[in-house]
Amino acid sequence: MKKVATVSLIVACIISLLVGILHFFAPYAFGWYSYIPDAPVEIYQSVNYINFCFSFLLAGISLLLMLVRKRLFEGSSELMMFYFFFVLVWLSRIVIQLLWPSGLQVWLVTAFTVQFIFTLVPMFYLIRQGIMEANHTAA
Repeated sequence: MKKVATVSLIVACIISLLVGILHFFAPYAFGWYSYIPDAPVEIYQSVNYINFCFSFLLAGISLLLMLVRKRLFEGSSELMMFYFFFVLVWLSRIVIQLLWPSGLQVWLVTAFTVQFIFTLVPMFYLIRQGIMEANHTAA
């Protein structure tokens, strides 16, 4: 089970890293600014800043999780909290997509759900390992 959890974590982090990197170019590739013509420059700057922070954080968190995965699977409680937050980020993306649907609804919900499953598999393993270790030390 550990091998499946490790591979799933790596796949989830690679996908998240790619999403983070690709999002740096999303405003230009999809013409975001055409939806807000004649907006003040501060609006464009705000969109750029929010997108940059999202892209940078998603790519960075994904890369960091890949780098510390060995310590994560060794049971570091600090890294588990960090990883659980990563899982929560992807869960919230599904919830947001369902609450505020778009024209790409089916494709986006499917993609985010697949990504969420990849992030969720290691969580079950880590929780199970934590419970087993707690039982072992209590005995």
